[in-house]
Amino acid sequence: MNNEFYLQEFIGNNVIIKGSSNSNNVNIKGKIVDETRNMITIYSRGKICKIPKENTIFTIEFDNELHNIAGDFIVIRPEERTKEKRKIYKKIRRYDKNEKYRHRY
Repeated sequence: MNNEFYLQEFIGNNVIIKGSSNSNNVNIKGKIVDETRNMITIYSRGKICKIPKENTIFTIEFDNELHNIAGDFIVIRPEERTKEKRKIYKKIRRYDKNEKYRHRY
């Protein structure tokens, strides 16, 4: 499985919140306007929504393709994401091996 999209720049891409520990955030659609270590800021229906990365599943559009991204894997500063790709891939491998963790949403 190719996980290169975890290393991409997210700002400017369309996003849908597919799963979240806060049920009010589910199905928010919009454009990513900012990203910090712990939050993604989305412009949706004329409002700014700040969504925590942790415990959230994002569907982000890259090159007209939709990719599900677990926010737990990207809790890192966006400018450091490409430098820390080993950490991200290690989290993904751990997630793939742990069946109980996989069915959280």
